[in-house]
Amino acid sequence: MDMKYNDLSPSTLLSPVPVALVSCADGEDPSRQNLITIAWAGTVNSEPPMVSISVRKSRYSHDMIRSSGEFVINLTDEKLCQAADFCGVRSGRDLDKAAAAGLRLIPAKGMRFAPAVEGAPVYLSCRVIRVEELGSHDLFLAEITAVQARADLMDERGGLHLEKAGLVGYNHGLYQRLGEVLGFFGWSVARPEIFRRRMEELGAEKGYELKSARFLAHDMLRQVLRPGDTAVDATMGNGHDTLFLCETVGPAGRVYAFDVQPQALQATEARLRENGVADRARLLLRGHEHMAEEVEGPVDAVLFNLGWLPGGDHRVTTRWETTRAALETALRLLRAGGLLTVCAYPGHAEGDRERKELVSFLSALDNRKYNVLRQSFLNAGPGAPECLAVQKMR
Repeated sequence: MDMKYNDLSPSTLLSPVPVALVSCADGEDPSRQNLITIAWAGTVNSEPPMVSISVRKSRYSHDMIRSSGEFVINLTDEKLCQAADFCGVRSGRDLDKAAAAGLRLIPAKGMRFAPAVEGAPVYLSCRVIRVEELGSHDLFLAEITAVQARADLMDERGGLHLEKAGLVGYNHGLYQRLGEVLGFFGWSVARPEIFRRRMEELGAEKGYELKSARFLAHDMLRQVLRPGDTAVDATMGNGHDTLFLCETVGPAGRVYAFDVQPQALQATEARLRENGVADRARLLLRGHEHMAEEVEGPVDAVLFNLGWLPGGDHRVTTRWETTRAALETALRLLRAGGLLTVCAYPGHAEGDRERKELVSFLSALDNRKYNVLRQSFLNAGPGAPECLAVQKMR
């Protein structure tokens, strides 16, 4: 059957397009800075590397870019998306958009005037080489003089992994996150073994294996946590969960971790330092029932891994009375849409009691405010660990 099409008026319906958060400054008064969000930005040349942006003459940033001959394109991720929209609908004539949006401007590499947005996944420093007056917009053609990428997006070999940045695109009036990896440049002609290897490296074709309660908890938390988020490890242990949270929230994020045993704190601190993320966590030698005194909400995720410290004294274990107090605090601190996970380990007296009380407590939560999930390994015996999760809806 022939595919049918409908007529539309000629328009700028090239879609999706990048969400370019452009920063600039006045060449005559560099203290006068501004942000403008532009959908009409694109690559125009590779040698030398060049881009273009189109700006109406009436826009506050237009004369700044023209006088300074500079601008910086800041790529926009999910964290910057709301600020980017704000900077696209408000004018710098009326307010300091960076301050109003909670953004910090920093010196941009290779620029005399134009700043960059701190926290942007990547920014491109651009020097204007020509201005074309097209009609409604002026086209600024610019050479890219420097590119800076956030350190957490680089691998040990210096490779850039923008697929991990959570970038967004602008699609006919909507901001949308970029989805799953479908392929890579040249995948249509790649040999099958090359395709499988590359897709596995990109995390796009990894087999899903139900390994453990902790695996299930981490898998759910990855869907919720974003760079810059705040998370709580309510049971530090040997630091594996704390490390996971630190790596997931990135350098702009924050992790609070609790434990009552000095051995746990020492092991966790060493693990974080070894992996270069110690500055992202605050380690607290306190019981998690004191969470309200140490953590200022809202938080994006809270993780509990109940039981005793592996390799430690098995007589020292989490107990329901303090666990309940910590859970109640965690639920209050959790933002709407945030996630709380609990790994419970029966098979010993306190573990059996704790799981029983935990299931009863979570089952009683108001289903208008919380979604509660219980996952267990049915063929692993009566002492198998369970993973429970609570998502706060409002």
